[in-house]
Amino acid sequence: MKFLILVALISCAVAEDVISPNEFLPFDASTIIPVSEFPGFWEGREFPKAFYTPNPRAPRIVGGIEVPPHSHPYQVALHVSRTTVGLCGGSVLSATSVLTAAHCVGGTSTILVIAGAHNRNIVEVTQQRRTVMPANYRVHPLFNPSNFNNNIAVLVSPQAFTFNVNVQPTRLPTAFANELFVTEVATATGWGRTAVTGPDSAVLRRSTNTVITNAACSSFYGPSIVVASVLCTETLAGPGAQGACHNDDGGVLSVPRAGDVRPIQIGVTSYFAAAGCVVGYPIGYTRVTSFLTWLQANM
Repeated sequence: MKFLILVALISCAVAEDVISPNEFLPFDASTIIPVSEFPGFWEGREFPKAFYTPNPRAPRIVGGIEVPPHSHPYQVALHVSRTTVGLCGGSVLSATSVLTAAHCVGGTSTILVIAGAHNRNIVEVTQQRRTVMPANYRVHPLFNPSNFNNNIAVLVSPQAFTFNVNVQPTRLPTAFANELFVTEVATATGWGRTAVTGPDSAVLRRSTNTVITNAACSSFYGPSIVVASVLCTETLAGPGAQGACHNDDGGVLSVPRAGDVRPIQIGVTSYFAAAGCVVGYPIGYTRVTSFLTWLQANM
């Protein structure tokens, strides 16, 4: 029996009206809510709402550690405005584009991109903020919001980022397009919660987990969810468990390469198990190597 407990989650959350040119105005982080609680989010989903709502939510990078400031200069925070405001992650693709999950951008009125951040709750001098409107969203044409296949999107910034030690593009796995990365230890980064209850993390955190086969992941979620363009990592249960979780959606999953300073991005954070993000269920990512041609055409 497949565990259709996927929390596809868009747990995008934060707080602020992000109408340009107010990118650098203070915002109220106390208004954060999971995107899964936005009105109408569950309508038409392949996964019945009953599988999710009875379970406690835990939006966070769980059990990870704070990263050294600006050690992941490709990571961005997205303040996503819909009926309220949510938080997602992303990565700098080029001087004018950002990579994220498609479910983070659907139905939004505007998105504030914050590059160069460590503490996203304050306006740091290292930050570069850009407001992106819906006309500049590039959502994969085959994105299926019911099962989160092809869950990938590009945001085109109206103003280029200035690359420096704090803001740099992610490294796409172009030279490793045929690799599956199974058994490699991958790193996920984000600003989600660090415990079951409490506020989201103000500072960027990371967690590490091992990439597993799609067959193993499919035994939990089923073959309609875990298609070839999906990549999964395992999570452990109990003390010491760690992993990405809701509000980390759209963020970076990366692996190192010997002799290279920067890792390669192999995944875009896509979905989690509603039963809990560190209770033994895999975490699903959009497999970046499956979309290299599309990304090159939309950067």
